Amino acid sequence: MRSKFKWIFTLLVAFTMQFSFAQEKTVTGVVSDELGPIVGANVVVKGTTRGTTTDFDGKYTISAKQNDVLEVSYTGKKMVSITVGTANSYNVSMKDDVVEGKDVVVLGYGNLKKEKVISSVKTVSSESMENLTVLSPQQMLQGQAAGVQVVQSSGILGGATVVKIRGNASINAGGRPLYVIDGVPMNDLSFTSGQGGQSLNPLLEINPNDIETQTVLKDAAATAIYGSRGSNGVVLITTKKGRKNKAAVVTIDQNFSITESTDLLSMMNADQFRSFLSARGDDPATFQTGNDFDWLNGVDRTGYSRNTYAGVSGGTDNTVYSLSFGNSEQQGFIIGNELSSNTGRVSVESEVNDRIRVGANLGLSEVKNDRVGSENSTFAPFTSAYLQAPWISPYDANGNFVNTGFIANVVAIEALDINDAKTSRTFGNIFADYKILNGLTYRVDFGVDRLNLEQKERSFEVNSPGGYGYVQNTSQNKYVVTNTLNYDKTFGKHSFNAVLGSTYEQNEIFNVGVEAVDFASDLLLNITSGATNTFYTSSSQNSRLNGYFSRINYAFDNRYNFEVSVRRDGSSRFAPGVKYGNFWALSGGWNVINEKFMEKVSLFSDLRLRASIGTTGNDRVGDFAFFALYSGGAGGAYNNSPGNVYSQPANNEYGWEQSKTTNLGIDLGVLDNRVRLSVDAYVKKTTDMILSPPIPGTNGFTSITGNLGSMENRGFEFDLTTINLRSQDFEWKTSLNIGFNENEVLSLPGAAVDLDGNRFVSGGSSQRAIEGYSVNTFFLIRYAGVNPQTGDAEWLDRNGNITTAPTANDRVIVGDANPDFTGGITNSFRYKNFDLNIFANFSYGNDIFVDGLRFTDNINGLFNKSTNLLDYWTTPGQNSYAPSLTSTTRNTFNQRSTAQLRDGSFLRINNVTLGYNLPKDLIGKSKLFDSARIYFTATNLYTFKGSDLDGIDPETTSTVGNLGQGETFFTPPQSKSYLLGVKLTL
Repeated sequence: MRSKFKWIFTLLVAFTMQFSFAQEKTVTGVVSDELGPIVGANVVVKGTTRGTTTDFDGKYTISAKQNDVLEVSYTGKKMVSITVGTANSYNVSMKDDVVEGKDVVVLGYGNLKKEKVISSVKTVSSESMENLTVLSPQQMLQGQAAGVQVVQSSGILGGATVVKIRGNASINAGGRPLYVIDGVPMNDLSFTSGQGGQSLNPLLEINPNDIETQTVLKDAAATAIYGSRGSNGVVLITTKKGRKNKAAVVTIDQNFSITESTDLLSMMNADQFRSFLSARGDDPATFQTGNDFDWLNGVDRTGYSRNTYAGVSGGTDNTVYSLSFGNSEQQGFIIGNELSSNTGRVSVESEVNDRIRVGANLGLSEVKNDRVGSENSTFAPFTSAYLQAPWISPYDANGNFVNTGFIANVVAIEALDINDAKTSRTFGNIFADYKILNGLTYRVDFGVDRLNLEQKERSFEVNSPGGYGYVQNTSQNKYVVTNTLNYDKTFGKHSFNAVLGSTYEQNEIFNVGVEAVDFASDLLLNITSGATNTFYTSSSQNSRLNGYFSRINYAFDNRYNFEVSVRRDGSSRFAPGVKYGNFWALSGGWNVINEKFMEKVSLFSDLRLRASIGTTGNDRVGDFAFFALYSGGAGGAYNNSPGNVYSQPANNEYGWEQSKTTNLGIDLGVLDNRVRLSVDAYVKKTTDMILSPPIPGTNGFTSITGNLGSMENRGFEFDLTTINLRSQDFEWKTSLNIGFNENEVLSLPGAAVDLDGNRFVSGGSSQRAIEGYSVNTFFLIRYAGVNPQTGDAEWLDRNGNITTAPTANDRVIVGDANPDFTGGITNSFRYKNFDLNIFANFSYGNDIFVDGLRFTDNINGLFNKSTNLLDYWTTPGQNSYAPSLTSTTRNTFNQRSTAQLRDGSFLRINNVTLGYNLPKDLIGKSKLFDSARIYFTATNLYTFKGSDLDGIDPETTSTVGNLGQGETFFTPPQSKSYLLGVKLTL
């Protein structure tokens, strides 16, 4: 009996085991991400110790039963869970777990999970920027972030870019945001000569291809930790890094483009000009016959660019690395304008042991720019081409260049003269992290930004009789040392993230220049060959900044978030008694989506409320503004003996400009985040503005710089992303951002007073900052048009009455250079291996002053004229553009007035990119590369604008200063380009 029971038991156990093993099977698959197979990913059967790792091809093999759950994990990736079904193979596509701008947001001196961010920030990822063809980091932000206005000032290669975050926060102090690359605040002063009003972009040496993300910090909750430099906003730039346990990936991107101008005024040809002068009653002997030359065609050409980028990145379990090299050769659409650059970047991070991590980021660049004048200069190609009489030729009968007098022969200038600027830049940082305790890390960071500029100008005999030469050398060295303690810990429902630190910055600038004339020969290029030195300068300046800062973020149950940040900065730019400034911010957030009562609300996938208030400062002023200064040299000579001249009075109360910002925001997502919307409302008030009011001349000076006045910006921002359609083969995604901003000058104590009793600060002949109005208010005579019955041009006096003889006292407030709103819209389409990206940016409600029209619409003189003047009055009842050529008002028709003021609203099809990714199976057969993409890009394809802007680019400004925005004097327009490129990964 016992033997029989034993036999039955053995048989039952065997049957049970056979049934169990019958349910197990071999499961295989490939684990990959967007770059290809992942080596070393862990595949584990959930709840067991059974597991494996992927091989070099990303393949895995594991035994599992039906309904088992496979957990696939890899450092830096989101875990993927797969339930085993009847199939035997499961491929896994993994996504990044820590991606700046998605799950983790880069903030000042640290990172924070997105759900804990309660400040107003906008991250523009590499995905949003990869289809853009740009020269500088600032251009990558255009139309990408609500409340961020980016104006590319001209079509000149390397031209300056104006960036305003939530409007102007100052009048006389700098208006640029602070740029921080991998934790290092960058130098952004421009030292190149203006050559017509504009200098070059100070961030031109940063290769946009090296940028991973740009995070724009907008409200005080985000910027207060940068204290004295946060009033104009902060842009945090992170560069591309390697990945752990990732085989080396080589990326090669090569493209070629052609460029052309977008907008040119219609000018008279020689026959039209002669006919016009004859109708004007000029003696035919005053204008020539023959030798007709189209000057606009002579300075405008088809340009090209050739760009190469190569990078390699990867990593082991302990070390990640990234190396890149870029080369760009560009020829602009303006004759003589060329730019070439070479950039290199190295990034290495290594975990020495469980506690210590070290790293370095180093960028090297060299940019060579063959410059041309931009505007407001008779040596600028377009200015000269618009004004030069069309019967004047740049050549004599033998084809040799000739001197054309006051309006320079720009064809000869760009063919012969030297006008070069070369910058060399080294920037980056080295750092070390030490994990003191679990959650507590100490970091020391040493950053550097060293720039050297060499400028050389040499004008030859035909263009400058006797010859002219100028050389300038400027060096700027910045060193930054930062020490921080970072704490990140979670206790049950309580989560803490804190940073405590100090920073020291030292900035030194040295400049030397010399100018000479009277060269014996054009073959002598060195300045020392000039017989007469007409100018020489040598100067140095330095500044120091010492800061202490802290930020604490507390979250409870992933529902309630609170944050406080403080900073104390001391700057050498301010007087001893007010050298230090204190800045702070308080903010709170409520993750409504995580409340229990939201569990039954299926519509929302995200809902968060934010509020903040805080202060920031502005130190963008001169290095010696509070000192009593003396100048020496020839200016201080007395009776042929050396001496010094008192050049600036002391002001021991000269201190910080400060801005206080209040911000309310809401973030929501619906339909499983297929629709995401962020809305912000803000008020930013600037006090203690840096101004120079007039003082009695008995003091020896007519003005003194001090802290006076206030200004306010108010606005709303909307950022919307929708996934309109999505299927396996097709996706359509739309991103729209729009920012409304209203700027108002609140008070200008001690400023000049106009006839209406309004205090104002002059911004030139056309623009003022006026109490109660915008900082960029146009103040002009109002033009009423040509009287159809009399043929006289008419204007309005200050009381609104018609007059034919207005005076300067008839000027009134007529417009504003600041737009009512700006923004951008992007539509992205994907169909199988094809993708199409259409990006447009827009501006509405801003006025622009086209100063060049005062010359092209000048009925008198022998400068060339606009074809608009051919429509002059001849018959009673006629509606015409210009008055009668015999009218007494023809002499004043071109005077400064609203006749040159235009509505600058526009919608620009900024970028259209069509791409094709070669199929994986085709790539696999070649074994030459892992992925291949062919793309075609059209830039500035078309601009919708007012009819009175024919030939005028609405996106323009002739200055990067706060005052004078929205004005142009023959500023070269933006370029239109067509680009074809190939991107390979190996």
